Amino acid sequence: MASSKTSVLYLSPYFWPEEIGSAPYSRELAQHLSNKGYVVSTLAFRPHYPSVEPFADWMHGTRDRETFDTIAIERVPVSPRGSGGFKERIFNDLRYLGRAISHAVRGTYRDAEIIITYVPSVLTLFGAAALKLRNGAPIVAVVHDIESGLAGSLGITSNPMLLKLMRLVERFGLNFADQVIVLTEGMKRELEDIGCRQPIEVLPIWSQVAADIPIDPAGPIRVMYSGNFGKKQNLDQLLPLLSYLSEKAPDVEIVMRGAGSERARIEEEVVKREIGNARFLDLAPADEFMTSLQSANIHLVPQALNVANYAMPSKLISIMSAGRPYVCIAEPGSPLETLTQESEAGICVQPGDEARLCREVLDLLSNPAQQQRMGQAGRTFVQQNMDRETILDSYISILHRLSGNEPLTSAVNEG
Repeated sequence: MASSKTSVLYLSPYFWPEEIGSAPYSRELAQHLSNKGYVVSTLAFRPHYPSVEPFADWMHGTRDRETFDTIAIERVPVSPRGSGGFKERIFNDLRYLGRAISHAVRGTYRDAEIIITYVPSVLTLFGAAALKLRNGAPIVAVVHDIESGLAGSLGITSNPMLLKLMRLVERFGLNFADQVIVLTEGMKRELEDIGCRQPIEVLPIWSQVAADIPIDPAGPIRVMYSGNFGKKQNLDQLLPLLSYLSEKAPDVEIVMRGAGSERARIEEEVVKREIGNARFLDLAPADEFMTSLQSANIHLVPQALNVANYAMPSKLISIMSAGRPYVCIAEPGSPLETLTQESEAGICVQPGDEARLCREVLDLLSNPAQQQRMGQAGRTFVQQNMDRETILDSYISILHRLSGNEPLTSAVNEG
């Protein structure tokens, strides 16, 4: 097991108590490290994603220094997402970078032996580089989103000079790292194209399967979207399907769970289209999350065009862990389509093919046996390829290789 003197500085802008996006995965890795004997200190934003409303207790700074389990957390003030668009997000990232640099100047974390930094934002890597000047600690970059690719694909900015600048900043930032970890082979290729020359390892999102609860053929028939309402999901793609279900299958319950910058507009569109069998709910609490997923017959996983290699929707792995089938919208050859083919846990429809989307969802709704088969296939795939303990211990093996500590034989055996 790691020595209690092994100190990890965790630069994770999105962290506990946020429960969607990269935050829950960042938190689980931090907890795993702590459980294995590492001393973990975290620099994070005040929680605000996808909206600030659930996190009122943190907004005024009274919890800017706290401990979660044994993890010491320092919070950086942040403006709510959506309040000022792309410029406000950059300002938040610069504020975070400034705090990291101030710690580097003061030598706050000079005893850190490893620095783990999460992307987004790539600016955290510049903060990590400044801190490394103080302590010489190796930097591990965990890339969940490639911001330049998302910005261009989602129309967040169409300025070619700005996109070129973003890629340049990413190239410099990534090459500060001693090890880069990405979620898919597609993301690895994109980082290599950007100019990352450091070692890149692919470690997928992990999960732990829920209790095996079969779909109740006598229960309500329910289609669900659960997650962030943002540009990356392009939820407009679902509106023709929701209208179709409202007309052809009005007894089907359509549940839209989550929050985000696009939710109010999507709700307005649903009202305008008179989709009477749709209802909007907040995200389920963490301890009810899997139960909520298992209450649906089918899950919808839309993804905006041309973002497949820049981000991986973690909700998909949770759906598979819950033993429920999904219908996703993604391009041919994308990581989503590849995962769907390999797992046989769902159906992938090309963007823009509204007729097929409607047909596939309605056909699957009418076939409980197929729903059950796909759900079980997804659950088995997660058990065999995305086991939480196995992947988390792979992270620890990387840390030991970089830090030069003794092999983690006991910790791996415990996992």
